Parts: sequence; structure tokens; C-alpha cells
Amino acid sequence: MSFFTAFGLPDLLHLAAALIGAISFAVVFRTPRHYFPQTVLVGFFAGFAPRLFPDTWSVGFSTFIAALGCGAISHAFARTTRAPAQCFLIPSVIFLVPGTTIYRAFTAALAEDNGAAAGLALNAVTITCGITFGLLIANWVVPSRKTL
Repeated sequence: MSFFTAFGLPDLLHLAAALIGAISFAVVFRTPRHYFPQTVLVGFFAGFAPRLFPDTWSVGFSTFIAALGCGAISHAFARTTRAPAQCFLIPSVIFLVPGTTIYRAFTAALAEDNGAAAGLALNAVTITCGITFGLLIANWVVPSRKTL
């Protein structure tokens, strides 16, 4: 079995896009050079983590698990590098924000498709709650140095 057969070309393109996006967000948010590899690693994880879960799972729960992983990894890197966790966390959480879902909800509302707009808005709220609770629990699981 070849590499392309095992993962499939769309999955490889998604991984490449996640890597390029992680590097781009680290540059946009002006990550210091000595924290750049860790920031890109956490952003890369956030870029492909929601695709690792089965389609039968709720998108909010998948986002919760991805945010929990990003938060835990960011706090672990913050402990080892003595940097603030936000240095690693903010460029990675941008991947999880439901911008496209909110845009589609507003577009459906403007087109007066109230059922689709309500469903998409509820989906965006579910994703947002997943991000919030994932980061809160990650902060509890891997606390910062100051709380120890």
C-alpha cells in the first residue's frame, strides 16, 4: 500500500494547508523566533485535529476535543519554555473558530431561509461552546506555573 493510497490526496492537501496556515498565523501574530516551531506544531495540530474524529460525532464535540488538545499542548509548551501559553494558543485556536459557518448562517438569513439559518447558527454556537469548554478544561488539566 502506497503513501497516497493510505492517506488519500485530499487528506494530504488538507495536511499541507494546515501546515501553511499554521506558519501563516504564527507570522501574522508575530510569534518570537525561538517559540516559532512550537507555535507551528500546535497550530498544525489544530488544523487537522477535527478531521481525525468520526463523522458520526457532533462537530461541537470534535471541536471540544481539538481545543482540549491544543490547550493542553500549549500549556505544556508554556511550562517548558517559560513563555505565556497564549503565544502558542492564539494562532492555533484561530483554526477552530467557525467563521465560515457564521457567514453561511447570515447568508441564509438574508436569503430568508430561516430553517437553514437557525441550524447553521446553532452549529456555530455549538462549535464556539466546544472551543470555550475545551480551553477551560485544558487550563484545569495542565495548570500554569504560577498556579502551582
